[in-house]
Amino acid sequence: MEINPAYEHLRDFVSALPLRFDQEGTLIYDDRNKIKKITVGGETVVVKRFRRPNFIQKVAYTFFKKGKAERAYYNGGKLLELGFSTPVNIAFLEIKRWGLLEDSFLVTGVDDNPPIRKLLEWPQQFDKRLAKAFAAYAVSLHKKGVLHDDLNSTNVQYDDRGGEDIRFSLIDINRMHFREGWPPLHECLENITRFTYKEDLFDFVAHHYIEMRGMGEKELKTLYSIKKRHNFSRVRKKLMKKWLLFRWLRS
Repeated sequence: MEINPAYEHLRDFVSALPLRFDQEGTLIYDDRNKIKKITVGGETVVVKRFRRPNFIQKVAYTFFKKGKAERAYYNGGKLLELGFSTPVNIAFLEIKRWGLLEDSFLVTGVDDNPPIRKLLEWPQQFDKRLAKAFAAYAVSLHKKGVLHDDLNSTNVQYDDRGGEDIRFSLIDINRMHFREGWPPLHECLENITRFTYKEDLFDFVAHHYIEMRGMGEKELKTLYSIKKRHNFSRVRKKLMKKWLLFRWLRS
């Protein structure tokens, strides 16, 4: 367990999460992971309980790489240090059984701002002001070496304060990479393809991203090529899942 020194007063609460999580709070997300808002001592926090890893993952997270909760905790601290908004990292807790990772919890501050999907993915006509601001935000992330490995429209939240003042924050940050300065161009272009499969939206953001970085037609063509490969891979995975399901139902 590790606790942000500013939240040392929550140590007993964090320690008791394996017992308290199922009994307290308001469930706000329930899929692979479970997320709850829990109020303790008049202070509301968000607690994420990660899905229990399979045996191979248990071995990997115990001996070869940090678990998801630990990575998200430290990534949150790094983002805040770099000046990017994300729910404050309060604590993480890992439970091991027989020496292997069994359960993990992440405790953060609350960010109730909506995801950019609300105005970019859902409407038939996306919000161009928000889309342009997102392109600038992606440039600012890359300029400081930040690569969110799941930069989709649900993991970026926005706070529209009017005019040109739109502020963004990142969530679901256990999978990230940090570079010193600009990452290699191919990594940046790979990264920007992940936020949408809506063609007109991607086209708009792609043009603004390339323009804001002072690049031209060559880089834009490379970006479209990467996007085309990503889309093909996504369709292939969906077809493979359907085929496997069909074979399973036939057996």
